[in-house]
Amino acid sequence: MNLQRARYLIALSDHGSFTRAAANVHVAQSALSQQIKVLERELGVPLVDRRGPQFTFTDAGRVAVREARFLLGCADRAVDRIRLAARGVDGELRIAYTRSWAGGAVADLVSTYRKLYPGVEVVVHRGTSAQTVDLVRNGAVDVAVVRPPLEDGDRELPLIVLDTEPILVAVPADHPFGGRTTLELGDLVGIPVVFWPEVNAPGMYSRTLEQLWPDGTPDIVRFEADDEQVLHAVSDGVGIAPIPQGRARMLRIPGIHLCEIVGEQPTLDVAVTYRQDNPNPALAPFVALAERERLSTASP
Repeated sequence: MNLQRARYLIALSDHGSFTRAAANVHVAQSALSQQIKVLERELGVPLVDRRGPQFTFTDAGRVAVREARFLLGCADRAVDRIRLAARGVDGELRIAYTRSWAGGAVADLVSTYRKLYPGVEVVVHRGTSAQTVDLVRNGAVDVAVVRPPLEDGDRELPLIVLDTEPILVAVPADHPFGGRTTLELGDLVGIPVVFWPEVNAPGMYSRTLEQLWPDGTPDIVRFEADDEQVLHAVSDGVGIAPIPQGRARMLRIPGIHLCEIVGEQPTLDVAVTYRQDNPNPALAPFVALAERERLSTASP
């Protein structure tokens, strides 16, 4: 797949019409259609189903669009790295942090990387786990910090777990639980809960519910966009909320009391993921450091 045909394929996906896509890339519609057919012949599979009044992408076509975006992202970053090298900079590493945590072992890893490779410019993005995975898959970033497990469609991505932390339960300070330091799982049944949407991090969402409400569904009365807004709702007395320990202690919202779960403590992991076919030379030493960090944290 050459870069020009990759651009044509992406334009077709973005605009949903051969006519609009052709106008966007400044070629005749017939020329764009012909180039898509040439790409199909090169790959040996149909990418577009042209039957009916509206074309659709085949399963292979959808994968081809995703890979085309990654290919163009690599090409764009190669140009950037060449220009950076001309200015005496050794390269660039783009990292997308999940909003739920960027401290602890993750922060230590990035700090060590910066010290060992001062010529590499580290560019940071932030988003939900689902967003950071999309960014690394599409080539917009080199590394994603995520909350495992990943969804089925992303599980071929390597996953290096760096840290594990307890899930605490945030309660309003004036709640009956406000005078307790520990709770049992049975205490949570039937209590109003504030949470963030499942789409933010589907794996983390499921893992949290499975550990805290193993025998049923929590009584979720409100969804908020992120941990900070969740804790503000808890402070207002809307309900209780599960919250990763590091995030809860970092935010320090007034009117919040934190409780631990007794018995088998629920936990959440923090990990990094990346594409193995990413050609950025600044990525390999980061992965090596992450693997070393995993080994050190796993040691007794």
